[in-house]
Amino acid sequence: MSATTVDVQRDAAVRGLEHEIGRLLRRVRRGLADRAAQVDPELNATAYPLLVTLAELGPHRAAELADLFALDKGAVSRLVHQMLELGLIVRTPDPQDGRASILAVTPKAEERLAALAAQRHEAVGERLVDWEADSIVELAAGLARFNSAISG
Repeated sequence: MSATTVDVQRDAAVRGLEHEIGRLLRRVRRGLADRAAQVDPELNATAYPLLVTLAELGPHRAAELADLFALDKGAVSRLVHQMLELGLIVRTPDPQDGRASILAVTPKAEERLAALAAQRHEAVGERLVDWEADSIVELAAGLARFNSAISG
């Protein structure tokens, strides 16, 4: 096989990958609104990933969330306000900087997120019922490798 043929095949493979990533991202965006509504019907879909991050990584400052998600601090402030109003997070003074505060999920949010995670796990398991465990492991490893490659 010539170098040109290999380059053409690789280019086609990259285009196919980009197409599938686009499909996946569109599906994820649609799913965020559904998941946010399952946590609370009033929860903004953009707030949902912030809430999940606080649940998974623990308490953070709003500014850290803004940096992590590349969001405007004003937008994060509005989302934080909504989550506070809904009783999904609490704000406590930052012991290392009296001007700042730390955000953490409430037990209410933890319960709802845990229930949603269990539902998602079951749904994914049902969709992959015909997949062998090795194929699932291979896909997860490929996604991990891809995430590492684009992270930096």
